[in-house]
Amino acid sequence: MHTSLDYSEYIAKIIDFPSPGILYSDIQPLLADAHIFSSAIDDIAALTSSIPDYWVGIESRGFIIAAALAARHGGGIRLIRKKGKLPNSNLVQLSYDLEYGSDTIEMKPAGEGFDLQSGLPKPTVVLVDDVYATGGTLQASEKLCTKAGFNVLDKLCLLDIGLVQNNDVKCLIAHS
Repeated sequence: MHTSLDYSEYIAKIIDFPSPGILYSDIQPLLADAHIFSSAIDDIAALTSSIPDYWVGIESRGFIIAAALAARHGGGIRLIRKKGKLPNSNLVQLSYDLEYGSDTIEMKPAGEGFDLQSGLPKPTVVLVDDVYATGGTLQASEKLCTKAGFNVLDKLCLLDIGLVQNNDVKCLIAHS
């Protein structure tokens, strides 16, 4: 890892966005600096011990990081999206509770040649998102990947905002 870089300097804090009382972490300054973004992708990849078959990007900013990881370090990319956003009738979905309501996420299943009785090893995935907040979406995404026939190796985020202690998510930037 490039320990001399303080990536938190590239995260803008926006007060009262998207609503009063919220402190929004904007990753756009990090993405805008090609050197810093490239370095961050290498350092995020270093958080996991192996290259998966697929990096799974969680809607929507997780797509950016997962795609960069796949392009730079190998493996493909899979997407987890909110219900109704993926064009396919053969989707696996999972509904989960949020702090104020519920949501449903979907993804394409593991694919041809794999079913639970096939005896073939499950394709491996690493879940990728931008910000780790309450952990609800990341936990649901892990369950969805398992349900869709994948073996989840790791969960990675660019930034942990410090709401949940003692979790198993590996984050490049810790709450400060």
